[in-house]
Amino acid sequence: MTARTILYLRIALGVIAILLTYRIYRIIMEPIEFSAIKEKRYEIVTHRLEQLREAQLTFKEEYGKYAATFDQLIPFLEYAQVNIIERKDSSFMAYNKVYQTDMLKDTIIYRIIGQTTAKDKLVAKSPDLFESNFNADKLRFIPYTADSVEFTMATGFVDRNGVRVQVFEIIAPNTDFFADIYNEYKTHIKNLRTSSLIVGSLTEPTLSGNWK
Repeated sequence: MTARTILYLRIALGVIAILLTYRIYRIIMEPIEFSAIKEKRYEIVTHRLEQLREAQLTFKEEYGKYAATFDQLIPFLEYAQVNIIERKDSSFMAYNKVYQTDMLKDTIIYRIIGQTTAKDKLVAKSPDLFESNFNADKLRFIPYTADSVEFTMATGFVDRNGVRVQVFEIIAPNTDFFADIYNEYKTHIKNLRTSSLIVGSLTEPTLSGNWK
């Protein structure tokens, strides 16, 4: 074996060693990297889902139902005037038939004290969720999609003990908010506990998110 051949073999073995070392490094680091990315993206996406939940609740307070589409919800947030309601705990004396005497009874009094925009009401009600100058139109878009993919939103009704209850559901699929890194972390994304982040439900009267 010539000196040149030995040199070529050493170079080839060195390259193979470097490639194997890098591969082992990536096997170790990929789950750690993805975990950090996932936590950050989940935080941003769930924050927006919580904003949408509060927006839906405000819409229902005003109209007695949830918005079926973003074309209903977003203009409401931007332009609608809603009542400012003051809640006050109170009590009064009422005759109790069982004890046959007047007794103190607790009650709650609601009083309209003014009006404001739906957007400002959300800021006042949930300052931890809404900045004072938040862009209502951006709420419809799933984060990390460059404002190009909307959440899937739907409303419906469920029956609970003979009572017809309106429900809503808002969905953000993993394939949307991980789209830009999907090929790089495909295996980790596919192995996540759930394929979408969801708030509300069309089958249960709940306002909870599936990430909790």
